[in-house]
Amino acid sequence: MTRTTTQPPIPAPPPSDEVCALHAERMRAQLAEIWGKPVRKLPRGMDLLQTMYNTTSSQDLTEARIPYFLNLCARNAAAYRTPETLVAPHSMGQRLINHPFLSGAPIHATNLEATALVPDGLVYFPTPIQLDDLHPLYGLAWHMTGSGRDLTLDIETVTTTQLIPTRLPPLLAATTKLPRTLYCPNSVVTLHQHILSRHSNPAPFGAPDPAAVLALLLAFWDLRPPTPAPDTADDAGEHLVHVPNLTTPDHNTPPRGRQNKGATPTPPKRAIRIIHEPAHTPATSPHPTATDSTGAKWKEDTLRWEVGERWQNRCPNPHQHRAIIEAGGECTPVLVRVKPHTNGPRGRATDSRRTVRIIPDRT
Repeated sequence: MTRTTTQPPIPAPPPSDEVCALHAERMRAQLAEIWGKPVRKLPRGMDLLQTMYNTTSSQDLTEARIPYFLNLCARNAAAYRTPETLVAPHSMGQRLINHPFLSGAPIHATNLEATALVPDGLVYFPTPIQLDDLHPLYGLAWHMTGSGRDLTLDIETVTTTQLIPTRLPPLLAATTKLPRTLYCPNSVVTLHQHILSRHSNPAPFGAPDPAAVLALLLAFWDLRPPTPAPDTADDAGEHLVHVPNLTTPDHNTPPRGRQNKGATPTPPKRAIRIIHEPAHTPATSPHPTATDSTGAKWKEDTLRWEVGERWQNRCPNPHQHRAIIEAGGECTPVLVRVKPHTNGPRGRATDSRRTVRIIPDRT
């Protein structure tokens, strides 16, 4: 009798950028439906928030909290209509887990308006983020409203809907009305006036704690910093993929009469930003030292300092500047308004008295 050796299965190729962009658009459309589509005059997200409120307070949703949750649903629904949608590379999930913000490094959530990529954003992870034994995270969304001290930052982690009831208590899982969508939020965190609040007990929903959720968002902003020219293509380590918009109310078949016979309207498109695999690396060193030759050289007592709004002469083509100069061209500087921001080594306190940079000792 001859033995036959079983060959290992051939691994499936990773999905293309177009397929990932379609998944990201479907996630955005489903989240917009959860928070905005009414069922019995209430959005679907109210049932989810009611379950989250029960896990926090062990009691039914009170009438005093209903207007706040309705406002939260309306705010999230409006943010999901026109967000900046991004597709993360497959390796970004592991890089986020190994980021210093999630390994105990101090986090200073200051000047979020300058740190955020856009006020409303959603990032889809084709390879989900796996934190310990929690539910895998397929998406991370943020919504910013207000400005200055009145700034409110809402953060959502997104997982698959079928996993949410697996950790809930049996009685609560039986009475929970989850949306019939593939993806669903499993945590909602709000940061307002430097106070981080949660809307649920994260353990029954398999979600990270609020501090870890904020650290994930800041780590993603650190890996993928804002680009000065968001419409540039490969030079910024990203490119755009246009996919059909799944939630446009006018995207219906028009009546075919004599006047519009043969008229075929162009279906609306939505631009999805694809982040390239090796493009963005963490700006914060996992083990920063004063003698590190690979990064910025700072003294151990150097603190961060705030810089007010100012005008500076900057190159209009920062990503193509080197290629233009090497080709014999010239970049005429233009006057650019620089928003208020904070300079200095990341992860340190801010010194309001310091207005100049401390020059470190060079070896």
